[in-house]
Amino acid sequence: MKKWLVILTIFFISCTNPQPPKWYINTPSDTPNFFYASAEGYTKENAIKNALNDIASRINVKISSNFIINKGIHNQKTYNEIYQQINTQVNDINFNNYEILKTKKEDDKYYVLLRVNKQKLIQNLKTKIQISFTNINFNNQNQINSVIYAYKILHRLKKLKSEIFILESLGLNISNYIDKLKNIETKAMNIILNTPFKIKTNMFKNQTIEAFSKYIVISENSANVIKIKIDIQKYYLFENFIIKGKALIYIDRPYTVTFLGQSVSSYKEAEAFAKEEYKLRLLKLLHKIFKFSVF
Repeated sequence: MKKWLVILTIFFISCTNPQPPKWYINTPSDTPNFFYASAEGYTKENAIKNALNDIASRINVKISSNFIINKGIHNQKTYNEIYQQINTQVNDINFNNYEILKTKKEDDKYYVLLRVNKQKLIQNLKTKIQISFTNINFNNQNQINSVIYAYKILHRLKKLKSEIFILESLGLNISNYIDKLKNIETKAMNIILNTPFKIKTNMFKNQTIEAFSKYIVISENSANVIKIKIDIQKYYLFENFIIKGKALIYIDRPYTVTFLGQSVSSYKEAEAFAKEEYKLRLLKLLHKIFKFSVF
């Protein structure tokens, strides 16, 4: 009698606590042609997303292993930037070629088993990379736009590198892609370093040159001129000396920077604070225009 009670109890527990399907517990291993993943979620869409994230995380681990042993190619700063970019890029992989093999709903949970075709994933990435290379064109740019474009290309190459490293983790030889990257990088840097500009401003010249020199080469002999016109007004309000300024900056188009300096001591001190704020706001503007770190 006791034995039957134990059996009935086990049966009752198993009925009231549904078990995940066997294919969820024993997910097929990856093959040379497919990634496999199973996952659960409170909606079918969420379960699919979790399964694809599982595949992405496995690709990421493989990339990490390959990238870490790729000795001496990158300096530490570039290494860290690309490593972070790869992590982001893997999460953004478009797995639009996945195939749902099995689904099951147990109470309030959905279970899915799916697979991703590796060759289709590789082909999609190769097409995307080739389009990126094709769209890079340094021609038909005036001097300042050429420099701005070169910076944007260098910024874009970070994302392109991460996509190429994903291809490597999927088994492709990427040496041809790396050669293309290096050639484009070299061309962009040559444009930046060999296109000097003369800064012409009516005041705050030191601060202006200090800010611009982080992004472009400055030369008093250059025929390429960047003009800045600065107007300031002085106020004495509530026992404060105030310098209010506005700078009109002509780069690829006109930009405006406003700034303020104030002091309880003198206009001279207020102007010193105004110069510092002008430089900081100018640097912020230049970073937005060039969208790349200083060289």
